[in-house]
Amino acid sequence: MKNIIKLPEEDIVSFAKDCARLFDERKAKDIILLNLMKINSYLDYFLISTANSHMHCRSLAKEAQKFFHASGISERSKSNLDSGWIVLDYNEIVIHVFTQEMREYYQLEKLWADAEQIKY
Repeated sequence: MKNIIKLPEEDIVSFAKDCARLFDERKAKDIILLNLMKINSYLDYFLISTANSHMHCRSLAKEAQKFFHASGISERSKSNLDSGWIVLDYNEIVIHVFTQEMREYYQLEKLWADAEQIKY
């Protein structure tokens, strides 16, 4: 079992914002960063974004993996990169990369509408 190191809150927010900016640079759309801590006891932050194709989803996910790996943060489990909804779990930060169709279908931000949005 991997040792999970709890990062300081300001570092978690900083990593999440940096990843959101990375996605913005890589042409992701409708990027939302949510703080879920006040409304859920086991989730901290969600980063939700939309890609323009399955290939773009995979590319964004790989960029996030490189970013977190370079920062010394391990992914919690192996992700399926061949999907219209890719989930990357970095303990305190969970990243969701959707195709437009999948995002419209699941409407994750509506499910967590009470969460605080963080500007990046």
